Amino acid sequence: MPKQIAISDRTVFVDVNAVRAARGCSTDKVNELVDSELIWVFDLAQGKREKFLRFWLAEILDPHATARLTFDEVMTKILPASRKTVNGSEIAQWFLVTRTTVQKIGRELGGVVKKGLLHVERDRLATWLRRRWIGSSP
Repeated sequence: MPKQIAISDRTVFVDVNAVRAARGCSTDKVNELVDSELIWVFDLAQGKREKFLRFWLAEILDPHATARLTFDEVMTKILPASRKTVNGSEIAQWFLVTRTTVQKIGRELGGVVKKGLLHVERDRLATWLRRRWIGSSP
């Protein structure tokens, strides 16, 4: 019997363990799926020795609904064009990362701190994600 679990609407990406739980498979199998089936996968540690994968939750929940989307369409769903900036707490929630990782991302993207809160330009974040996109082609 399939299990149901409520996931916050604020969750945009999940890690390999969430994919393992959803698919009922091993980490090795998830890595195989990155090369063959999963499209919307991002390596936040691009160029580093160990991968830091994040999977677009929408694809994990309904792969058929996301299979034919272009990168720009996915970015519009994740980062609507009406948004000019994204704040650090959103980045932490979306990518399930620590404050330290958010600060590293912010520095890399030229983020600005206003009233104690990091703000990153939407377009810079979208470009950053494009460089980290490693999933199979749509």
